[in-house]
Amino acid sequence: MKNLIIIILLLAGPGLRAQRSKAAMAFADSLFHASSFGFVLTEFDFPADIREILLRFNNAIAANKEWFTAYSSRLTPGQPLPYDEKFGITRGEYEKIKSMDKVHPALKVVDTQRISILRQDDRISFRGEGEGRILDYLEFDLGRNVLLFAGDTIPFAAGANTTTAMAYGLFNSYTWRLQRSDLSNGLQADQLTARVIEIELGLHESDNKPLLRIQYQDMDHGVTRANLDLAGYIQNDGH
Repeated sequence: MKNLIIIILLLAGPGLRAQRSKAAMAFADSLFHASSFGFVLTEFDFPADIREILLRFNNAIAANKEWFTAYSSRLTPGQPLPYDEKFGITRGEYEKIKSMDKVHPALKVVDTQRISILRQDDRISFRGEGEGRILDYLEFDLGRNVLLFAGDTIPFAAGANTTTAMAYGLFNSYTWRLQRSDLSNGLQADQLTARVIEIELGLHESDNKPLLRIQYQDMDHGVTRANLDLAGYIQNDGH
């Protein structure tokens, strides 16, 4: 019976993906209907013991900026850095903060940015300030059922990023994901060129508020050019 269900899901896969992709665009259309919205930036409210580990980790990195820049340049987008004693914490503590997605810390509000919504024909784009300027690169093309970020078309993912959805307390969420690597120079870390873009749009489970998350990682010949993970509530006027 289990195998039969899997076969049915596989056969229905492309149709279901197309339906969910259209539903995702309709959801975005319903959210961004005004002239602007408040982008309520959030961050994880970690437990006290995790905050203490993170403080020591951040202090150690701050004291060894040049070393960390060189070390992190070897980072493969989407993968954590291997442990090093210069992190200022034990290997066990590093594993603890790497597994924070299993702890599900609460989200706390850190700032609110006003984002302008620009609608032209069937396209929705944005203009923001401060950290909200990252949304300037985001565009929903409703007519073509396509999402774009920084000039790239981001494919709709068949399934949500369950790790992210659980960490941010999202349900009924939609995910677009692009992962691209240039392997023409081999797999050497100092020669790797890669880009990872993930857009997550859904409802926060505890309060039913819409939440948008943008992850953007860019590496050029082994050098990390961008490493951003930003999430915030979408607050329309009157809500």
